[in-house]
Amino acid sequence: MFRNRKALLFGLLLFYLYFRGTGSHGLIDPLEGINASIALHMSAGGNRFIPRIGEAFAAGRSMGTWWLEALALKIFGWSEFAVRFFSALSGLIMIWASAIASRDSRSISTRASWLSASICAGMTICFTVSQLVSPHAIYACLMSLTMTGIIRYLEARENKRRLFLAHFCSTLCFIAYGFEGLLLTWLAVIAYSVLADDMRMLKDLFTWPGGMIFTVIISGLYFLLLMLINTDIIQFMHCRIHTYTFGGILGMCIFAFMSFMPFHGFIIRSVYEVIPKKYPADKSPEVFMLVWAVIFGLSAILSGDMLALSCCAVPLSSILGRRLDEWLDQRKLYAVIISVMINIMLIVPVVFMILPFMMNKFPVIKISMLSLIPWGMATGLFLFASWYYTKTRQIEKWVRNVPGAALLCLLPLAGVFSLTAGEYSLRDIGLKLRDSVQGDDRVIQYGVNYPSVYFYSLRNSGIIDAELMPGVAEKKYITDEEELNRIWNAKDRVFMILPVERSANKSLPKNIFSILESNGMLLISNQKNENK
Repeated sequence: MFRNRKALLFGLLLFYLYFRGTGSHGLIDPLEGINASIALHMSAGGNRFIPRIGEAFAAGRSMGTWWLEALALKIFGWSEFAVRFFSALSGLIMIWASAIASRDSRSISTRASWLSASICAGMTICFTVSQLVSPHAIYACLMSLTMTGIIRYLEARENKRRLFLAHFCSTLCFIAYGFEGLLLTWLAVIAYSVLADDMRMLKDLFTWPGGMIFTVIISGLYFLLLMLINTDIIQFMHCRIHTYTFGGILGMCIFAFMSFMPFHGFIIRSVYEVIPKKYPADKSPEVFMLVWAVIFGLSAILSGDMLALSCCAVPLSSILGRRLDEWLDQRKLYAVIISVMINIMLIVPVVFMILPFMMNKFPVIKISMLSLIPWGMATGLFLFASWYYTKTRQIEKWVRNVPGAALLCLLPLAGVFSLTAGEYSLRDIGLKLRDSVQGDDRVIQYGVNYPSVYFYSLRNSGIIDAELMPGVAEKKYITDEEELNRIWNAKDRVFMILPVERSANKSLPKNIFSILESNGMLLISNQKNENK
């Protein structure tokens, strides 16, 4: 009874942390704006196999993700909460998968599961992807379940039916994200089989009829539908190698470092113990987790899709949870001490050196300082608690309290998204458009190109004096001021969104009526009254 109550309280806490801000702030363009607008178009009756933002075709391969977001819009209504719902839910499932993957079925102790779940929940990357309208949280969730299914099989090889979870989730990931769902899973299994000289696992995965029949039929039917309805999507499923500049490499390193805050030292120490020291390696679930994390981490870096590092959160947190459980059982105090020392030596320089650099390079970070300062204080509390309990050799209290301190970091971290959206989101203007636009009214963006305009207004928008959004083709473009004046002076009512500093531009049309100013943006119209 006590254990169930503890699990319920922990689940409610995570539910609050992960769902608290999903509907409280606007969409952050262009990432959230593009995905939410595609889902809204599908939800509003658009073709389910041809992603569009209004009349503009959108390039992408995340069909399953958009279907889920469109389903959420049908269930929860037209809101930001709806399109973020499955991302937040995926974050919670990742935490659950980490707990399941780290538990040794031969042991009655659940301490490793509790540790892994707390560590995974407190990782920055896991929380970040769960707060965004993007395919990454769903991708990481399905890959985590795939890995969990394989690990369950490794602990009871006679029960091949446990591999069905791996086949099922990797096939769904193919639909939700692309070929990586299948190819990287198979690559991880092949790499582990070679490293551990465990060809039985490879044979069971690829020759078990139940799993392979499901994978071949479902993925084949999906691929056939794409071939018949929208062949353009298939070309986006090819793997591409991203080319980095020096600044890109530096940014990638910083992002990768921040992704696994605040557990770097512990991860490094636990991974060091798991790295095979001989060939063949031990047939251990931890070795498979390590292979999984390396392959998916390299894939994220090589493809330039750093949010895909979220696929590494579950295996790394599961490895760390298992190692911590073993250190406590065997009283390996020195392992905890070394982990704490590495953690302090890595994180403290970030606070005093890298964070100021990022503030100068990315102005958006300065906007979020009201949340970053409390986040830094919570991280400092985590470091201090780690040092204090290790110094006083109270490792049991470390286990009980320090992972909880990491969860405290999520409270202010959620504010970063809210402050960023509060500065850059078009939510207020978008909702005003939703209430005001009627009939044949037109919407124009001047000097900006925000995909979220379609999500808020369900209207196509022409753009002038702004770059086209990558991946969104055939968006109506107003070529010059002469055409703009012709549209503006026609009988139809026109709404225009533009930066406030552009409002004094001499090239703007005459007869301008201001409707709303919000977050440095201005909504104007060519007619004074809202009703025609």
